[in-house]
Amino acid sequence: MSPRHRPAGGRTPRRRQDKGSRTADKWQPPRRAYRCEYARRYTGIKAEYRLSVTPPEKLALQEMPAACPQ
Repeated sequence: MSPRHRPAGGRTPRRRQDKGSRTADKWQPPRRAYRCEYARRYTGIKAEYRLSVTPPEKLALQEMPAACPQ
């Protein structure tokens, strides 16, 4: 797994199990401070592999940057 695609933010086995394969509209990192980084990586991977984004995913990803530091 490349460093770019490696989970960050101290993901423990329990957190990986909680997230599973849920999309951004169904799961967000518990630490609000990490949501900005998560949204950036998530959208980067979707773009790189030309994966579709559902309307609920798009809305969730648009709201996550509100957690980003200015």
